[in-house]
Amino acid sequence: MGAFLKAILAAAGIGWDGVKGAAGFVAKHWRGLLVLLLALLLWRFINLSADRGAALVSQAESFKAAQMKAQQDAQAAIAHQESTWRLRAQIEDTNHAKELADARAAADRYIADHRVRPQAAQGGSGTADASGTGDGAGIRQDVPATGVVVSEQDVHSCTEVTTYALRLRNWALGLNDPASEQ
Repeated sequence: MGAFLKAILAAAGIGWDGVKGAAGFVAKHWRGLLVLLLALLLWRFINLSADRGAALVSQAESFKAAQMKAQQDAQAAIAHQESTWRLRAQIEDTNHAKELADARAAADRYIADHRVRPQAAQGGSGTADASGTGDGAGIRQDVPATGVVVSEQDVHSCTEVTTYALRLRNWALGLNDPASEQ
């Protein structure tokens, strides 16, 4: 045996006979020592596995907590956005109702100014039916024969649809306007 090994054994207080005795013990009980070594390795593996399992459980719990918080934040953001859109919809409905009332009033003025009125019959006394004299149509002479005549209901329908379409167009053009997000 080397001098270095002998020096280490001497420093530890183990003599050469002690080494021979330990070697004999190992040779005699190697199977038991192997089982003991395997048991120690298994015990260490189980402890490491338990620690790793606890870390994984903790990590999974933190992931769940983060996911719950993200979901709550998303739901709060959605609720806020929906309330913003409801408020904007109410404002737009109010504006549309006002604009529609103004458009209807303008349509009524247009109808009153441009109405085709039958003329009273010329000649005879009293109230004669306009269709009884003249060209038989009872329509003013200044209305061109190729003119288009629409009913008041058609004028009102066109006014309402046009007002709605223009309002919708203005709303759609304002969707990307950051100032309207407030």
